[in-house]
Order: sequence, then structure tokens, then C-alpha cells
Amino acid sequence: MASITLPTANLYKRSNMLHKLFTPLREGKPRVAVGLAKDSPRGTSALVATDEQTGTLRYRDESFRTSTQVLRCSYFELWRGSAGDDLMLEQAYFTLIEVVPATRTFRELLCIHADPADNNDLKQGPHLHVSCAPDPMGHCHFPLEFGFLEAVLKDCDSLTTAMRRAISVVARDVLPRFKDGR
Repeated sequence: MASITLPTANLYKRSNMLHKLFTPLREGKPRVAVGLAKDSPRGTSALVATDEQTGTLRYRDESFRTSTQVLRCSYFELWRGSAGDDLMLEQAYFTLIEVVPATRTFRELLCIHADPADNNDLKQGPHLHVSCAPDPMGHCHFPLEFGFLEAVLKDCDSLTTAMRRAISVVARDVLPRFKDGR
């Protein structure tokens, strides 16, 4: 089981680093706001990305606009207290969401997650879920860095770089296909 740790004092600095993760998805829109959610699961701190910072961030409910009108994204990280003054990353979750214009509802299309504290090596590094696929396909884990897991889970920066690569593919290949409303 991998352990991605961060000194507690660096959690706010991490929020500044996360802005770069989403830049390719935004094409000229203002930076996303990243803050601590008020509803983090017990014993965790949740960093969450949203369009604008408010005092009531909810880590599972927030999303931000992309350069494509019909697509939004959500992102959060769950950090749990660890040895000393460190935090350990439990989850980093990116989700691409389609806004269905006729009903103004949201539909998950795909998710790129990392669960470094999980025992399952298919889940530890960035992996893809095709959320909109029929069951059981939507629950399958497609690792994006399999075979390179040790390097990806070396430290927080390495995992962030791997997530950035995966998210940049979404920006380069998925978003343009939705530009004209499909």
C-alpha cells in the first residue's frame, strides 16, 4: 500500500498547485477556486475545486465550468491525519460531467481517480471509470499508469503529474468533441 504524505502546513500551498491541473480544461476562463470543504468525512480534510470560493463548500457537490458549455468537472482530494504533523492522501477524484440541456440535470461521463491508500493496485494510481457505461462496466478500474505505479506513487508531486497527464487528455480529446453540443 502506497503512502502519499504532505505536511499539514502545505495543504494550503497544495491548493495553489491544483489550479494548474485544471487550466487546460478552462481555455481563458478564470482559475478555479480551491478550498477546504465544510463537510469532510470524519477525520479528513477535503480540498475541493469549484467555480467560486464560498464558505459552504461541499466536497461531493461542487463542480466547475469547462471551456465547453455542456461539460463540467468536479475534483476533490481527501487527506487524513497521519504520523506527526503529516496528512496522508486517501483519494484524488476527478469527474467529467455532462449537463443535459433539456432537463438541466448532470450525468457523469467518466472519472479519473487515485486511491493511493487502497490495497488494490488497480486503484492506487490514476485509473479510469467509464461512468456512463452500463453495469458492471462503469465500476471497472482501468489503470492509466499500470507498470509505472512505483514511480507514480513516489510522492505527491509524481501523483499530481500523472493526474495532470490524464486530465490533459480529457482537455485535448474529449472537450473538443462536445464543443458544438454534440
